[in-house]
Amino acid sequence: MPAQYEPGEKFVRVIQLFARLSETKSGLTTKQLAEALEVTPRTVQRYVATLRDSAGIDIEDEGGRLRIGEGTRLPPLQLDRYQATQLLVALRLVHQLHRDQDPALVGALAQISRALRVPPVARYLERTLEHAEQRPIHRERLQVERAVVDAFVESRGLDVEYMDAAGHRSKRTLQPYFIEPEMEGRHVYVFAHDSVSGEVRPFRLDRIESARLLTTTFRVPDDFDIDTAISASWGIWQSESPQEVRLRFLPDATQWVRETRWLPSAEVQDLPDGGLEVHLRVADEREMRRWVLGWGALVEVLEPASLRDFVADAHRRAAERYAAGVTGAAIGHTAKRRS
Repeated sequence: MPAQYEPGEKFVRVIQLFARLSETKSGLTTKQLAEALEVTPRTVQRYVATLRDSAGIDIEDEGGRLRIGEGTRLPPLQLDRYQATQLLVALRLVHQLHRDQDPALVGALAQISRALRVPPVARYLERTLEHAEQRPIHRERLQVERAVVDAFVESRGLDVEYMDAAGHRSKRTLQPYFIEPEMEGRHVYVFAHDSVSGEVRPFRLDRIESARLLTTTFRVPDDFDIDTAISASWGIWQSESPQEVRLRFLPDATQWVRETRWLPSAEVQDLPDGGLEVHLRVADEREMRRWVLGWGALVEVLEPASLRDFVADAHRRAAERYAAGVTGAAIGHTAKRRS
């Protein structure tokens, strides 16, 4: 049953209606809006009339779905904390992709609070929005991610249940310092002070299975800086004992190696045969393993021994698998696709 509101709350509901309509491209039905605002469909219709007649907002009705029309002059962007955090994560990813200062990124950061209409960009954003709205909503997952954002924005503690890479679950209290994307695995990590280890560690957001916001607050240390924290990380891992890595690339890989975005500690040396040797220091070589395997036979790991042994064993097992020929299941699958 819709909640009962005092007449003085109408203004707040009208603003909430405008916000909901501003966040959709495909539109929302009167019933959906009524459920979101906890009012009746008839009340939603009155709010829509208020936006049209009193505020001059262009509201389109296409097949019973309402949305803000093209004739509306929108004010500067007003992002809530969840939208702003998503934008922060996206900009951090762009930041990681650049080696040098990019005036375009600097300009975007300076003007992100303003609504800048660039027709080609707007068209692609609208298409992206249409596809995004077609995806299913995982409400339990959304609740967890919003709890993490609330803890980050409000500097509040967070009780979580976390599953690590080995499948082990644990309960712990986190104090989220930052939310950072990682390019290699396309994951988002929460850098947080952890009650179990007593350290600031990265936790993969999608491995946080439940989250409960606490009333207790914390203060991020003045000396915490995310770029310093990950300066020696190949991706996101941290360590007080960095490892030395040496890689030897064949001549065929030279151009790609020179185009690779290496860590600041990397040294690239020319070899007499036309190949390259790269020497760098990383927090943990295990974070590089999948990336090194992606080079196939074009690279040889010289050190550390743990990385060399892992890559050698992976190539050995792959060679044995290929030497055995195509399996019956694979043959049947291939034949079916060719028929």
